Amino acid sequence: MRILLLGTAAIALSGCSFLGLGGQKNHSNYNAQTGYYGQQVAQAPKSQCNSGNCLSRWNLEGGIGAVFPAGKNIITASRANPNPNTDYSSVSFGDAYETGIRGELGGSYALAPNTKVTVLGHYEQMNGDGQQDLGTLNGQNLTGSLSTYKEYGVEAGLRQYFAPVNGIVFNSVRPYVEGRAGVARVGDIGLKSSQLDGVPFSAAEIPLYEDSWVGTAAGLIGVETPIAKYTTIGLETGIRYQGGLKTDTSRLGTGTALGGLNNNRGRYSVPVTLRGRYRF
Repeated sequence: MRILLLGTAAIALSGCSFLGLGGQKNHSNYNAQTGYYGQQVAQAPKSQCNSGNCLSRWNLEGGIGAVFPAGKNIITASRANPNPNTDYSSVSFGDAYETGIRGELGGSYALAPNTKVTVLGHYEQMNGDGQQDLGTLNGQNLTGSLSTYKEYGVEAGLRQYFAPVNGIVFNSVRPYVEGRAGVARVGDIGLKSSQLDGVPFSAAEIPLYEDSWVGTAAGLIGVETPIAKYTTIGLETGIRYQGGLKTDTSRLGTGTALGGLNNNRGRYSVPVTLRGRYRF
């Protein structure tokens, strides 16, 4: 899936260059005063200002891509209740879940030709990656799988563009960096199909985390290239941090056999997003 998504993004951008949609290498159609391609100083389409040298402030933005778990544990053996009959193993998000998908939709407002404020809502989902080895309980091997991870939320950010540069695969790209912060609502997570030495341990799903709000922060880098007069596509990546999940103690309270395993303290992930922008 990772190769497919990255390949799709590369083909999409290189295809724009091959068709001549990426601009010329001399950037002759880039207007530094407005920060856009295809808008000359002498005339500003969709503009009502008298000077004709106007900045299109509002943009519609959206994107879709992959999310790769990059750090922190969802099963935390080091925080388990002391018990001489247990020897648990931690399980990371990367081991517990497959590569996820993330969709974004929102808008941006240009404070200056190369500076934009962004507000984007998102939905993210990761499927469990099969049975996980959780260590031993009373000398028997404990296994189980994590339920589907789902979240939705909103992030606000500040994006800074740089002057266009010549691309290797595509003709002309405009690099940028962006910082974001926001909140996300993460759905409840449980341990499914738990077994001890292959024998069912709990017929019902064992609750690990309650659905709750967590803080998020991200640092992103990307590039854009124009495909039409008012439309650009881009490819971005970076790293995102998410705060710790809320422990569910309804089954895993103090003194229980599995208590303390559900003490997540955060999560890191790496998004790779193919995104588009339409300016008004």
